[in-house]
Amino acid sequence: MKVELLSVIGLLLCLLFIGIEYILHYRLAEIQDERTAKAENIRQRLEIHVEGVLYAPTVSSRNAEIEALAAEINGDFEVYEAAIAAICGHKGSKADTDPEAIDDLVAEINEQVDPIGIYAKMLDEGDVYHKGYACRRLSELFAYEYIDKIAELIDDKSRDLAYNAAMALCAFGDSEHVARYLLSIENDRLYSGRIVNEFFAKFKGDRQELAELLFRDCNPYMRDTVIKTLAGYKIDAFRPMYIEGAGGNDHQYKIACVKALAAFGYPEDEQLLQIAAKDKDWVIRSSAVRGLSLLKSPEALATVKHALSDKEWWVRQTAAQAITKMDISPRDLEEILGGYDRFAADAMKNVLYKSVDGP
Repeated sequence: MKVELLSVIGLLLCLLFIGIEYILHYRLAEIQDERTAKAENIRQRLEIHVEGVLYAPTVSSRNAEIEALAAEINGDFEVYEAAIAAICGHKGSKADTDPEAIDDLVAEINEQVDPIGIYAKMLDEGDVYHKGYACRRLSELFAYEYIDKIAELIDDKSRDLAYNAAMALCAFGDSEHVARYLLSIENDRLYSGRIVNEFFAKFKGDRQELAELLFRDCNPYMRDTVIKTLAGYKIDAFRPMYIEGAGGNDHQYKIACVKALAAFGYPEDEQLLQIAAKDKDWVIRSSAVRGLSLLKSPEALATVKHALSDKEWWVRQTAAQAITKMDISPRDLEEILGGYDRFAADAMKNVLYKSVDGP
């Protein structure tokens, strides 16, 4: 009897949980439907206002429509962004809408709506997600007066908020605060390596100044990461440091400096690259070969040809890609492809096939 009673209670509890779950799912579906209906209603109203603004017959009616649109937005950033998206959606349409006229219209609406004020309020009152979003939007609107307030958020305990604040500061070109943020994450190697590359790519200020601030206070890992990142920017001011590192004994520093030095392709660096091309580390050899390929000397060509026989596949592949960009004669190419060194021949064939077939 007791077992049967427990079974009945268990069954009732299961039914109760199922009922509660059903009610929750039903309510969530209702909420989603309500949001969808609300968004569609807003979209339709906005489209009416946008059409009215774009095709108003007189200046006064156009101004009236702009005021009506501003009233519709009423400080709501989602409605504002939907309105701007609807207006910009007319760019390139068949309608008689000049792109410059669209931009002028957006500027007029911004004067009425004050989007900077909208996002500034969000920066003060929003949750973590909205604050991060506000940082990015304020930077896109060139709201330089909010740099200090955004800079306060790079120390926030929320990684996402700190990241978005720092990314906004990249758009402002704020070297000091961006450097401070990067230094704060330098010990998180899995995270900071990616962030350094991303931030330098997005940075709108003086990259040399940003790098100098980092080099002044960073640890060796951050230093090497920044040097590798800077390779593509070819900042001459750092060449003395690269030359020193390429000839030193600090292994990771040497890898970074050879990679950076190789990107310049300066003839005066050939001797260092020739030495690096014989290094025991294949990463250094590969970078050196890539740098030598930018030079036109017979010695550089000879070293790159020799690298086609390297024991490491990546070095052979780099050499094969590099040699196709150098002044190699048909006779040299024939010698490589038909020679006894199958490593060299296979590397060259692989590159040549890709160049014909595409990526």
